[in-house]
Amino acid sequence: MLIAAAAIILAACTSTPKTETFKVNVNLANADGKMVYLQKDGLVLDSAVIQNWDAVFETPVCADNEMYGIMLQGWRRPFPFFTDNKDVTLEGDAQNPNLILVQGSESQARLDAFTKSYNELEEKLEADSTMVQADKDEILKMHCFDFIWKNPTDPVAHYVLYRYKWAFGPCELRTMIDNIHHADSTLSTANLKLAEEYVEKQERVQAGQPMIDFTQNDADGNPVTLSQLAEDKLLLVDFWASWCPDCRKENPNVVAAYQKYHDQGFDVLGVSFDTDKTAWLAGIEKDNLTWTQVSDLQGWSNAAGALYAISFIPQNALIKDGMIVARNLEGEELMEEIGRQLEK
Repeated sequence: MLIAAAAIILAACTSTPKTETFKVNVNLANADGKMVYLQKDGLVLDSAVIQNWDAVFETPVCADNEMYGIMLQGWRRPFPFFTDNKDVTLEGDAQNPNLILVQGSESQARLDAFTKSYNELEEKLEADSTMVQADKDEILKMHCFDFIWKNPTDPVAHYVLYRYKWAFGPCELRTMIDNIHHADSTLSTANLKLAEEYVEKQERVQAGQPMIDFTQNDADGNPVTLSQLAEDKLLLVDFWASWCPDCRKENPNVVAAYQKYHDQGFDVLGVSFDTDKTAWLAGIEKDNLTWTQVSDLQGWSNAAGALYAISFIPQNALIKDGMIVARNLEGEELMEEIGRQLEK
């Protein structure tokens, strides 16, 4: 009887559900002594110091197959990856996070295959000097569209949708999201939710919509409010950063427009996605950006950028009488639209 009782107690103890876990092995060169963070859905799950290139996270299995991310000191963005709730190994160089390899996840293998096809297509198009850039961009956009359209229930496709959202207009994004829900109305992955939220914000800040007001500090710590600066003038809200090559390339066009039309009632408000104040101020001086500049020095987390659904830079919004009258103007198109609006 005693043996039987002991067996019952032992069975009761061992029947307690054990939390299933999997490991995320991080192997990064040039990262010793740095803190690495494991993230999911934007939240930090765990952290560790990399020693001898290695760090290991053990995390509970999740009900969904969503993306994780690792973030290292000095990176602007976390490196995203799929795990499939299985042990995975991340290998690479901390100084080049875009080339990190992930082993152990079938979903990650599908993402890597898509990324490889995208990069190869991009290289091929860039080598073609007979094609205009707009046509190249359209081909790359359709490459993403085809993958998302053909794989509506795959979480990898949902990531691609959110990752390349900047290439699409709100109507195109709505079409792809509707196709996903048509394939499975119960789907609700994190990246799909983010894409839906992004579309809603994009629709809110298109031409014809009222401007969204905000206040940020200039370089001297003085608060600048958009609605006050835009009063009785045509104002370009220019989202940029000193570290952004495309922004620095476009800055001379904005300078030319400012110099030509400023005396006629045109002004610019620069909103920087910098995190380094010294670099920000140096960029302003070197590019001769003499208009008002603001930043919260939060990089891609810039609060004003979030209001205007900024997912890449440079971007801009042209504001007149409290309304957004145009979005993302460049070069000659910017100059022509400013002249047209000032004549009204």
